[in-house]
Amino acid sequence: MGRFSTVFLVLVLLLVIEIGTTVGQGRNCPALSNNFQGACFRSGNCANICNGEGGTGGFCNFFQCYCNHPC
Repeated sequence: MGRFSTVFLVLVLLLVIEIGTTVGQGRNCPALSNNFQGACFRSGNCANICNGEGGTGGFCNFFQCYCNHPC
């Protein structure tokens, strides 16, 4: 019985830690840019376009521009 209680307590603590880091951090949800034209080679250019779209930056991935938006 003592071993089960210890394992259960550890699992609950891990769950609480995971929920705390998810809530505490401003998570970003990437989405394709609506205004970026052409192939994305430079993340700086993508970030500038994304900032104009109301995003918090952006990055290139597989030649497409993704904007970071708060989840």
